[in-house]
Amino acid sequence: MYLMPFIDDDQIPDLATEYPNSNPNYSEFNYQSISAIIAERQQHLDTVSHEVSRLETVMDSIKHIHQQLIAKKDKIIAQSMNLHKRLVTALWRLPTEVLSQIFVYCLPNYHYLSASHLAPMLLTRICRRWREVAVGTPSLWCRLHVSEDAQRAALCYDTWLKRSRGCPLSLKLHCNGTNWTGLRSLLQPYINQILCLDLHFSTNIPQPELMISDFLALEELNVSFDWSHPKPALAQFISQPPCTLRSLEVSEVFFDVEYASAFNPTWAHLTYVDIDIGEPNAFLQLLRLCPDLSSLTICTSFVAMEALEPCTHTKLQSLHIHSADTYDDDSIEYFNLFDTLSLPNLRTLEAHYVQPWPHDEFKTFLTRSECPLESLTLQFEIPITDEQRAEYVALIPSLEVLVE
Repeated sequence: MYLMPFIDDDQIPDLATEYPNSNPNYSEFNYQSISAIIAERQQHLDTVSHEVSRLETVMDSIKHIHQQLIAKKDKIIAQSMNLHKRLVTALWRLPTEVLSQIFVYCLPNYHYLSASHLAPMLLTRICRRWREVAVGTPSLWCRLHVSEDAQRAALCYDTWLKRSRGCPLSLKLHCNGTNWTGLRSLLQPYINQILCLDLHFSTNIPQPELMISDFLALEELNVSFDWSHPKPALAQFISQPPCTLRSLEVSEVFFDVEYASAFNPTWAHLTYVDIDIGEPNAFLQLLRLCPDLSSLTICTSFVAMEALEPCTHTKLQSLHIHSADTYDDDSIEYFNLFDTLSLPNLRTLEAHYVQPWPHDEFKTFLTRSECPLESLTLQFEIPITDEQRAEYVALIPSLEVLVE
């Protein structure tokens, strides 16, 4: 950079003249001398103009350097200071393991997660370190809701599942006649990681090239439908479940004895079942097919109330009954599941809209079962009386009865 030299007073030209500025006597002028003075002054003017130009150039350069320094201060120094300030805060000094655990608590309180603007995707967009920690935390990527446009978002879903790094997976899938092939391809590399599978079929089930039996680690299966009478297709789809299956939930399908009997391999190891029952004998058949069952939820819609055979299940601890039938005619036989049933290990019972409520038969059931019942929840349009409640408590003094 050019630096302007310092000019002493001696270097400033003497602009004084021997010629007067007023009332000149032109006869005394030496025109040759005057011309020389003019030439000398012009030379001085040119020199000073040149120095002024050089000084302006230097000033422009200094102004440019000043602007650069301001920008450097704002964009580099300030950013660097902020970065290093963050590094000394408690959050940035947290170990990766602790930050990973915090990220787990940031996940939405949904059973299945979607590739949206919420965590875990949100955590990958904050800063580089957070992205590295989030991507490197497999437990953030173990739950996924795959929408119907799975083929269009296949790369996104595949990236999500890869980040699970072999951890157990819980997946919810929307299946139709057009996207099953794409879903099968998406799941194949991770099929031995899937512990929980929730399938919703919006059209008839296609020929299942991928059967439930291929999910060798599957423990929980939920299946729901949008169309009526899918039993043959469902039978084909889950005819050979893996021996690891412990929980089965099927919606919008009423099971009967014939259909339930076809699924002996399915029921053998189940501990939880949520299903719609179309006839009383199917309920008893279900209990016989599930010797390890500890929790059962049924929705009933009985059209025939024939006499039932005695049935005892020693491991069932929780029974939830939702009835779709209300009998107003006393000539019609009421809900009779308690007539011959024994549940010696029952601890929780809920009955919703079972009317008329078989009070005497239920007392006999409690006496017959000798069960350690702790909670009885009844929800009816016409509630039970205080006297009926007292009779139940008399049989089991520790029983808590809740009437809704």
